[in-house]
Amino acid sequence: MIDVREAVQIARAKAAEMLEQTGTLEEVERDQHQGREVWSITLGFPPKFVGFSVMSQYKRFLIDAETGELLAMKLRELASQ
Repeated sequence: MIDVREAVQIARAKAAEMLEQTGTLEEVERDQHQGREVWSITLGFPPKFVGFSVMSQYKRFLIDAETGELLAMKLRELASQ
């Protein structure tokens, strides 16, 4: 079983490897994904400029709590304000 620190390290390493970006830690929680216990790690990435708007990007990394395997990476949708 991996702890939260290991899960965050895995998420950051995968972000650097796959996205060639480093993210800031935004959220951490335990969750379920396809019947498996996971750490859900949300990382924030530098904002992108779209027209006159600035849009921050957040990605969720679902890390298997038992093995440390990355199961999914998803765009974190923000609730409209």
